[in-house]
Amino acid sequence: MAVIITAIFVSTSAVSQQNKIAYDLMDSMIEASNSLNYSGLVTYEKAGRLKTSKMLHLIRDDMTFEQLTHLDGPAGQISWRRTDGGCEKAAAADIEIGSRPILTGDSFERIKASYSFEIRGQSRVAGREATTIILKPKDKFRLPHFVAIDNKSNLMLMSVILSLAGKPLERFQFVEIEVGGDLDSMLVPDAQTNLDEHCVNAVSQAPAGEWNVGLVPPGFFLTSSKKEPSMGQSVLGFSDGLTTFTVFIESAQISSKIPPFTYTHGATAAVSTKLKVQGDEFTVSVVGEIPIDGAKQIAQSVNHASKILKLP
Repeated sequence: MAVIITAIFVSTSAVSQQNKIAYDLMDSMIEASNSLNYSGLVTYEKAGRLKTSKMLHLIRDDMTFEQLTHLDGPAGQISWRRTDGGCEKAAAADIEIGSRPILTGDSFERIKASYSFEIRGQSRVAGREATTIILKPKDKFRLPHFVAIDNKSNLMLMSVILSLAGKPLERFQFVEIEVGGDLDSMLVPDAQTNLDEHCVNAVSQAPAGEWNVGLVPPGFFLTSSKKEPSMGQSVLGFSDGLTTFTVFIESAQISSKIPPFTYTHGATAAVSTKLKVQGDEFTVSVVGEIPIDGAKQIAQSVNHASKILKLP
């Protein structure tokens, strides 16, 4: 019995030590991402489609700038975003490849509460030696993530979203990267872009209005809340610092011809259901990089300040 207890203790201690090493490495990755300038070529793969872009990442005046020039499709397409404190501004010709979260120390604390970390070994990405880590979700509302971190600069060289069965769903990867250099001359001025502003610190304090999401998975917080009366639409955005999902509530004026659906595309799940509020019909849709069953539960939990009857 003593041997068994000792073995369990040693095993648990080894796991804890491995988690600490992984935590420290992820922490170093976040620090590097928020302090180093770099540029390179990146690929983004989703549902069998591969896109290539030129990335520019620049730290200037305590702000983080990211610019992606898309090398596929029409010439001149650029995705652009910046963060200033808790405020993120973005403009994109193709937002998919520009939608990676810019991680901060605060977001990492949330991530640590929702995922366990495991070092998987060494790899080679973009011609550089890297350490690989898998982030395993602690509940059914998140997907696993696999990252490769440069051993020299601590920058993230690859990020893969996995299915619950471990199958790659989306992959973001550098094929070339250069750290440092004069990048200011390559940055497109924000005057040339239409920027949508997203301020987490301010929005997270905003009331959700007349709509309430009854099931918000632990660790997720409200990042955006807006209502478009002219369109009969309300939109609520949530994030845990790594994963996001959005809830759309649309009136019958624009949703009457939209039947309930369940859909997946890469790591993105989308579901919709119908609600009836005092005789008025609404469509509730949930879209995000979360498991489809979790998206269904979230959609079914949405309720209104008044009594709601779910349509058969």
